[in-house]
Amino acid sequence: MWNSSRMRPCGWKRFIGVAVLLQIIANCALGTLALRNVTLTVDPPAVKRSHIATLLCFYDLEGAPLYAVKFYRGLREFYRYSPSEIPKNKIFPFPGIHVDLSQSNASQVVIRNVGFGLSGNFSCEVSADAPSFSTAMAHIQMQVVGE
Repeated sequence: MWNSSRMRPCGWKRFIGVAVLLQIIANCALGTLALRNVTLTVDPPAVKRSHIATLLCFYDLEGAPLYAVKFYRGLREFYRYSPSEIPKNKIFPFPGIHVDLSQSNASQVVIRNVGFGLSGNFSCEVSADAPSFSTAMAHIQMQVVGE
């Protein structure tokens, strides 16, 4: 015979498990609705040494508010745009990266006097604010060439 007192904990565990699974699915659905199509380009595609490079981060928040856009060289952040903070743009020191703050914003960062050492991987990370808090990242290789 089945003991009903034994089955009760299993029933609760199953109920909690299903509730957690439904919450995860709901969170995933919210995240995909708030941030799409994150891409990163470099202008010009091949940057001449000692010239200007513009990293352009394109994204679609689908109506969600922007929390932050962060730009990285490799794994290290060098520029951030956060519309709810003062100041909105922040520069983090990085050897060889000279950000033109007056031309950088939520969708681009302008780097002056580019050197050969900056050839490599760059990325932008876009984060939506509440309620979704979704985050997406795009990467590109920047090539610095001689005159």
